[in-house]
Amino acid sequence: MDDQLAGPWLIAGGYALALALLLLGGRFDGRRPTAAAVSYALCGILVSETSLYWLSAGFGWLWFAFPVVIAALAAWRGYRQKTWIGRLDGAGEPSFGVLPVRGIAVAQASPESVVTAVEFGHNGHRLLGVEYGLGGSPEPAGTGDLMGGTYALIQLRTPVVPSVVITPATGAFEPERFTPLEDARITRNTVGAPKPDALLERFETGTEFDRRFTVTTSDPEFARALLGTGVRDLLDGDPWFRVREVAFHGGSLWASEAGTLTEEVMFADSRRLATLASTVDWEDADFRAVAAGSDTSDAGWLGKRQGPLAGLRGPLNRRREAGGRQPLSTLSLVARTVVALALVLPGLALAVNSLTALTGLAPEARLTVTATLRAEAGTASCTSCGNSNLVDGTYELDGEAHEVKDLWWMSFGTFPERGDVVDIAVTPLWWHPLIEGKDTGVFLLLIGLTPVLVGTLLAKATYAPRPRRV
Repeated sequence: MDDQLAGPWLIAGGYALALALLLLGGRFDGRRPTAAAVSYALCGILVSETSLYWLSAGFGWLWFAFPVVIAALAAWRGYRQKTWIGRLDGAGEPSFGVLPVRGIAVAQASPESVVTAVEFGHNGHRLLGVEYGLGGSPEPAGTGDLMGGTYALIQLRTPVVPSVVITPATGAFEPERFTPLEDARITRNTVGAPKPDALLERFETGTEFDRRFTVTTSDPEFARALLGTGVRDLLDGDPWFRVREVAFHGGSLWASEAGTLTEEVMFADSRRLATLASTVDWEDADFRAVAAGSDTSDAGWLGKRQGPLAGLRGPLNRRREAGGRQPLSTLSLVARTVVALALVLPGLALAVNSLTALTGLAPEARLTVTATLRAEAGTASCTSCGNSNLVDGTYELDGEAHEVKDLWWMSFGTFPERGDVVDIAVTPLWWHPLIEGKDTGVFLLLIGLTPVLVGTLLAKATYAPRPRRV
């Protein structure tokens, strides 16, 4: 089997299996310590060995794809942000709300303490979006900040009320299952959420709500009146609130989210805040009427801002939310789909090629060996490359002569010598790898099925997720 052809899928299979071992260890963690330790150890060994093979097998060019993709993402987001903010009334200082300064929500802070601030009216509400860094730096977000140092604070103007902060608890919504992705999202969103500039104390409702959310407030009586049955049911039943901290403070209702402030985040998050505001029994009759009369449906709130994937993402997110799963942004949906296809398609091609060789459907040819190389790790000819059995040769198929260079001999059978003639299978699908034996076909079949399985599970978790247990 040609190393240059099989190598990328060996790498993908190695990392996919390492991820499976990591998730398996998470399921064992806390219940079967020995099994969890073994899974974690095997995961670490597999990651290190796969990375070593990646670097030693000549696929280093793949490493350059990561910084290029991240740089392109940063440039694209910067361009999109400039265009959508320019279409809104974002001139002047914010007329309400708070600005985060080193973790504290400050009402009278200078706009220079944040990267971006945009205020405008929509569906009867006044909205404010703020982009800021964890350190309070006013510098624009860099490539590294996109990975976790930049946050968006979405605010909706309300009557002046005491402070209440509602924080979701990790692992509280499905305690019988291991939910690392949702727990990580809760942590990312809450670690950068600003806290009200007020003295807060713990408050409990005396219901199951207390197990899933932590509530702190400056006024327990207001918190008791706020957290009525309708508000608790909304927070408990809407997946969006399960991974974000929301706060009432002064004249603002806000939620923060890890990542840059984009048009999609601004309108999607403000819609949820407007839905929450419509559920609260406000003392201010005028605002209560505004909140109750605001159209918070997808079509009424987002309008034409849903993007080109709205026809797919809208029904998909409604189906996910009906099953208690988090809605997906356009970027997340595209990224998941691309990753799933990148796993399934090449893996399926490798698996089909292997099956054709195993079943005799692939064309067979006679390879005349012209040169061989047997290099073992630690020898003078190969000090860093692991065992390498390479074969050069020529074969004829359909009347056309073909030359083979550096065919990686993976079969456990006898290694050929120069001048030998051996049978090979020329597989039908691009990239047409050569398979020299049944054992090689079985091995490559397993390698191909691994990314297919991982990609299929990712696609299922994206488009047809398992409903959350009640």
